[in-house]
Amino acid sequence: MKKNPYLVNRDSRKIVTASGEPIELFKHRGSRLCGSNGELNASSKEDLMKQIGVLIDSYQKGDLMREPESAETVAARREIVQAALEDKTGEQWAVLGEVLGDEIWTSLKREGFARKVLLYKPLGKGEVGRLRIRKKDVLAFMATTAAGNPQSIARQSYVYPAEFYLSASPLIEIKEIDSNPGDILSEKYEDGLEAIMVGEDRVFLTLANAAAGVSNDLFYFNTFTPAAFTQMRTQIARWGIPVTTAMISFDLWDDIIADSGFSLWFDEVSKYTLITEGYLGDILGVSIMTDAFREPNLKVLSEGQIYFCGSPQNLGGITQRTELTSEPINKFQVAQPYRGWFLYQVEGMAIANSRAICRGQRI
Repeated sequence: MKKNPYLVNRDSRKIVTASGEPIELFKHRGSRLCGSNGELNASSKEDLMKQIGVLIDSYQKGDLMREPESAETVAARREIVQAALEDKTGEQWAVLGEVLGDEIWTSLKREGFARKVLLYKPLGKGEVGRLRIRKKDVLAFMATTAAGNPQSIARQSYVYPAEFYLSASPLIEIKEIDSNPGDILSEKYEDGLEAIMVGEDRVFLTLANAAAGVSNDLFYFNTFTPAAFTQMRTQIARWGIPVTTAMISFDLWDDIIADSGFSLWFDEVSKYTLITEGYLGDILGVSIMTDAFREPNLKVLSEGQIYFCGSPQNLGGITQRTELTSEPINKFQVAQPYRGWFLYQVEGMAIANSRAICRGQRI
């Protein structure tokens, strides 16, 4: 995407206390959670896992939160919107849409589950979207639309996922510019992120749910224990597929820190910026990912859910025909007082091997 002269200056990773102070000043039971070096304070692996639990729990309770925009920033952005609205050429309005698209695209690559566990393949002009099959005679699942996912037996060397649109239409009512005291651009960013990033992750989870019970057992548990972890991991590993990622709902971390057995396997990550992006560390070489630090409308995992994923080259991929693109919308000609943008991208997605996915659920 083109570089834009207008900067929204949004840093979705920055977490502060409920009173607006830096996270380094946040205390739990009399001790600061983080050091000035940006790392969680912990005396051992087991203690670090507990501190990560405190970080998650504090965010869920609202003791920690995303940093609110300053009044000066909100006022400046409102002026930018007003100036873009008054620009008769429409160029400034189009640029604002590119700003939103740039930020949504960045968040999609940094925080989206699908792009962490699947191969990513951009397509050139005229190139056919296809994904290589490492193992033939397995069931593959491909998205035909954002809601469809037919299954097929992969007998050839490639699968050819159909392409579909992910789109959003964040609109601003004209009177909203003067009457809305908040940050209009951030609100439209959230609307677009919900439609694009959450939409893509939900396509992936739809495919994952369809594929997970085909070659591997659905796994149900009351408490998530090291035994449950290894049994789910083995479901995939027994096929000779490396297990690289587990996506967990935030509440399962309580089970992990409650069982000291996990601390023996835990390879720590202590930078809270990485943790608040959803990466909690590795257990037996499996990267643990969560959406605990997403806003409520951006979460895609339900309580008690966990998905184990094989390596991307064995699991499947995303073929990207068109990166996120923004086109300005003007509804004045149909007698509606709205301006906005149409954001869209064209992609294909497939889980090419049902053996590379395993799903678990707390009951």
